[in-house]
Amino acid sequence: MTGDECVLCRRATTLEPPELLLRGEHWLASRHPTMPAPGWIAVQTARHTEGLAQLDRAEAAELGPLLSRLSAAVTRVTGSERVYTYSLGEGCPHTHILLGPPRRELRGTAFITALLHRDESLADETAAIDVARDLADELADRPPENPTQPTESGERR
Repeated sequence: MTGDECVLCRRATTLEPPELLLRGEHWLASRHPTMPAPGWIAVQTARHTEGLAQLDRAEAAELGPLLSRLSAAVTRVTGSERVYTYSLGEGCPHTHILLGPPRRELRGTAFITALLHRDESLADETAAIDVARDLADELADRPPENPTQPTESGERR
């Protein structure tokens, strides 16, 4: 498959806030593309790749810190103690990882099953847009942390 044929590649060229939360050199983060579940984010490569094995060194190096940063933002914005992640790549062969909070009354495999089956009880377009705006603000206010960079007091993080 080429980038011209890929739905996520095409989507990436048109993303704008509140759908787009963050655009980096190698990755971008947006609201979940098919399910308006509040706090759910799609993280995808900026170029067309079809799995983690196809990442170049720069993409791979950026992924871990990015997922950590996004998970922390979801935790702060939603108050969720857990942030779930999954990546299948079956329905759309473009490297993407979905992450977000469970619901208090629905957790674990029951939640993921409902999300995968596009259970409408998880959908709340208004709340999803509000949370997306809050996440974008949170991500804009907090540059990525560099654990080897000294803090103002000279200590390492």
